[in-house]
Formats: sequence, C-alpha cells, structure tokens
Amino acid sequence: MAKPTNDFACEAGAQDFIAVAYREPKAGRRVTVRGTCSCNTEGFTLSLELASPPIVATPEELHLMLVETAPTGTVAQVVTPTPVEGTFPIADEIERVVIRNRGFSVPVKEE
Repeated sequence: MAKPTNDFACEAGAQDFIAVAYREPKAGRRVTVRGTCSCNTEGFTLSLELASPPIVATPEELHLMLVETAPTGTVAQVVTPTPVEGTFPIADEIERVVIRNRGFSVPVKEE
C-alpha cells in the first residue's frame, strides 16, 4: 500500500482499487469504483465523492475524492481493512478514474 500523505488516517493506492464500467438500458454508462484501504483504527467509514472539475478539461477522466469519516468514541488501535465503493454516471470517453486527493488513477475496465 502507498504511504499516507497529508495526514490521512487510511492508506490507499491504485493497487487497492478497481473501476468497472457497464451500461444500463435507460441510465446509460456507469462506473462502479471499489477499493479497500488500511485505516489506522477500527470504525472509519469511507466514501467516494465527485471532485470539482479540473482546471484543464480532461474528458477521458472521472475525478473523485476519497473521504474519510473518523470513528467516534473508543476504538481499537489496530490497522483495519476498510472497504469503499461508489457508482457514478460517466460519458463514453471516460478511460480512467482519478482519486485526486490521493494522487493516483485506475483504468476503467468494461464489464
């Protein structure tokens, strides 16, 4: 796994994620992004959110942010694998997903 940067509590890298695109008859093309991060304690919840568009347009990329929500209360101080998943509508030209706040991308595979 990649070393955490910017004081993130959960480690994440391209090797931990997969992006699979598929078509729905009425909804068009969608991509499901799944990953597992190593969080420094139990109880973290993770989510993927759309990032603001990049300054220079990149029509072949979907930009996301990996968001950590820390646990409340007392939790075990043990490295814990924590899953994250999100599904997003995408255009036909999308070839990769960029997790912008972690500095990596993953190719989109077709189902």
